[in-house]
Amino acid sequence: MQTNTTQQNQVAKGLRPVVYLYAALNIAVAALLFSTVSPTLATGPAQEMASLR
Repeated sequence: MQTNTTQQNQVAKGLRPVVYLYAALNIAVAALLFSTVSPTLATGPAQEMASLR
């Protein structure tokens, strides 16, 4: 039974960097997506174009 636990620990140690890389990539993509969203309403020419429709 002890060998099974150590084998699982070895697999977990091997996968830990992959999980950290995956999480960091997800955070980077989320930050990129949030940075492209403008929190302000359309003003100036964009508002004028919208009113013409």
